[in-house]
Amino acid sequence: MRDEGRIAGVRGGSRLIDLIPDHGRRSFLRGAMAHGVAAPVALAAFGSARAAVPGEGDPANSVSANMGAITPGKHRAGIIVRDFADPYLELLRLLREGAEIEHGLMLQYLYCAFSVKDRYRQLVGFGAPTATNLLGVAIQEMQHLGAVNRLLVALGSCPHLNRQDFPYEPDIYPFPFGLEPLSRASAAKYAFCEGSAAVFAEGRERAPEDEKFRRQVLSDIGGLDRPNHVGSLYQNVLDLLAEASGRPGFPLTPAEVEKWQADLAEIMHEGEHDHFELFRSVHEGRHPAFADSGVANVWDIPPEHEAYPAHPLPRNPTAFVGHPNQIASDDAQAIAWLSNLHYWLSLCLLDYGYRHADKDASNLSVTQMMTGLWPLAAELPRHGAGIPFDTLSMGYAPGAGKEQSRMVIVALAREAQGFARTIEGLLPARYAHNTAEGVIDLMGA
Repeated sequence: MRDEGRIAGVRGGSRLIDLIPDHGRRSFLRGAMAHGVAAPVALAAFGSARAAVPGEGDPANSVSANMGAITPGKHRAGIIVRDFADPYLELLRLLREGAEIEHGLMLQYLYCAFSVKDRYRQLVGFGAPTATNLLGVAIQEMQHLGAVNRLLVALGSCPHLNRQDFPYEPDIYPFPFGLEPLSRASAAKYAFCEGSAAVFAEGRERAPEDEKFRRQVLSDIGGLDRPNHVGSLYQNVLDLLAEASGRPGFPLTPAEVEKWQADLAEIMHEGEHDHFELFRSVHEGRHPAFADSGVANVWDIPPEHEAYPAHPLPRNPTAFVGHPNQIASDDAQAIAWLSNLHYWLSLCLLDYGYRHADKDASNLSVTQMMTGLWPLAAELPRHGAGIPFDTLSMGYAPGAGKEQSRMVIVALAREAQGFARTIEGLLPARYAHNTAEGVIDLMGA
């Protein structure tokens, strides 16, 4: 039975075609999908539906029970499956996939940032959108999430802020999504994900320091030979925008399409260059924050050493009582639950802001993050815990309509306000006790 408050993985997300061994079928499918033919239609037309549904006892067509399983040494080059022949439907589907990816990246980077010790505050940052520190990169991922949702709304769809619960494994991403503290291994993972494929490709001429970095990253991530397809997803979105924009009734003007294409291209570039350079500098131990560490390289010392960059936080914690990985300390669990309330309130406000073009609600969402959530996230490591970012089972558009959503958001704000009062003695000085009042004042009017 599925636990309440935890969202199980679902079928129907973006998949990669790497399961069709016959070269002719693969070539046909690739060509058909390139011309806008949905994968199920293409397979049926070729008479090869069996390729997508392996028969029992057929090792040539066997499929792992976990499609996203990391298989060191096995090349997973593939193409993202196109489900819909209609480019408009496929565009909406992929944008929702992109929203989940950006949401997951943002939370992973936030967890990573708040695991860092105070002495390396320069690496943590202060919340400005920049690629020079961890919070800055998380904020940029938040901006990417916002851009994708604004495009969804501009296309006539609804915002998408739901996600699966950690850990989960999107097939287009090289690693399972999960919350973990900063380490050389996690920095290697993020550098691998943010970098271009050429950085880690074998057989290329490169400077000795670049080759050393490549080998060390691949060693740290366990010899993975599985590419990152997030850039491919956005490239598909760009292509679909161009394809769909020529259809009658498309909701965007040519000028708007051009602007969105430029914005999405910038998102792709920001990851493959700026974010990659940050995580490379962290992985190599040469980020400016480490200059006064007192050791030659912060990753060459044991995690127990005082100069080690991160607190030993648990992976994928939860504030839900009775669930696996529940935060053990009563005090930490209470703080984490309040952080959940602010996280959920922030997402509800974001959804409301996108859905109803309400900038005040969107601004209040940011306030929830900055003055409510972040001080709690910084406090939790003092209790040996990390911020859980649990999912809200009822979603972030909880009302049947605009007014009903306002009512539910106000109720959630009152819940956060009341719970904060019951644990007032545990709250850090930076926590803004009136952070929920602004929501009640605006949405309850």
